[in-house]
Amino acid sequence: MMRNEEEAADLSQEAWVKAWQRLKQFQGEASFVTWMTRIIINLCLDQLRKQKRLRAESIEQLDEESGGVERQMPVVTPNPTERMERGELRQRIDEALGKLSCEHRTVLILHEFEELEYKEIAKRMQCSIGTVMSRLFYARRKIATLLAGWKREESR
Repeated sequence: MMRNEEEAADLSQEAWVKAWQRLKQFQGEASFVTWMTRIIINLCLDQLRKQKRLRAESIEQLDEESGGVERQMPVVTPNPTERMERGELRQRIDEALGKLSCEHRTVLILHEFEELEYKEIAKRMQCSIGTVMSRLFYARRKIATLLAGWKREESR
């Protein structure tokens, strides 16, 4: 998720500290690995949001200091509708992920975003490879159904 090994290692350590501090909150409804994975994913998402804000602030600062960002950056003709559509799609994917069960969402994120193999996912989630494959199948099907439903709503 972070695309930076050092940053990922730092967040991993932070996740263990956070888990230790909140160990009393672990209720055992899901496996410990799933609980830890959720902590790590949340920390990564928080860090990515923070980086996005910092980039926006640094661009504003560059604009003030150098008399305009336009002079510093290459000329690109943006397609405003494409950017808007990508943003909407991202929002819909996030909403669809939120409608999945914790197990289905975790398997999907670990496989599609973290690019882990079934065997590694099964080990982390303490389940069989068949269970991972099944959860991934149903997670993909549910996401496809939700996204197709939104696409039909748009075409009306």
